[in-house]
Amino acid sequence: MVQSELLSSFKHEKNKRFSLLQIWNDDDQDEFLKLILTDYLNYWTGKYSLEEIKKFSNLNDFDINGIKQQFIDAFATDFQNFSLKVEGLETKKLEIKKVLESEIKVKVISIELKIADDSSLLAEEIFDFSIRKIKNLQKRNELLENAIQELREQKNEAVESLRECVNQKEVMEFDLYSKFVQILNEKKSKIRELAKSDE
Repeated sequence: MVQSELLSSFKHEKNKRFSLLQIWNDDDQDEFLKLILTDYLNYWTGKYSLEEIKKFSNLNDFDINGIKQQFIDAFATDFQNFSLKVEGLETKKLEIKKVLESEIKVKVISIELKIADDSSLLAEEIFDFSIRKIKNLQKRNELLENAIQELREQKNEAVESLRECVNQKEVMEFDLYSKFVQILNEKKSKIRELAKSDE
């Protein structure tokens, strides 16, 4: 099952803080999207089929991947190039619009979420997601730290190898220079001998 999750936090309604957990199930058309919205006192939730998402988007040329990506992007980018409207008490209406050039707004989607009678299961779901995310980030961090350590060791080996090469080059240059000087002195000596014998 292809499932993607995103937990985002945002301010709305006179700087009131909200969190929204999105759970996208690409392989489940009956529960294609599940949303949990909280203001940390109340919880609203909704489960939507693929057909409901199509209805809520109001787009003639429906592209589920485009809707999904814009929905995710709106929350992932802190509504840069998007506008958000959150209205209602018992039922929260969540409306996202894409802001185009010259302040034209095009509705991406409008969804209603119902207030939860028992918020404990929803809070647990958000905490479970957060814990899984933290564990995944810790594993990734550990892998990156190991990769960094391995790269450090490779760099140190390369620097040491380069040092050895420089030392060998200097020894070789000294050896060649010494032999060259010796041969040059012998040739000079031979030339002097030949010059004396010609006189």
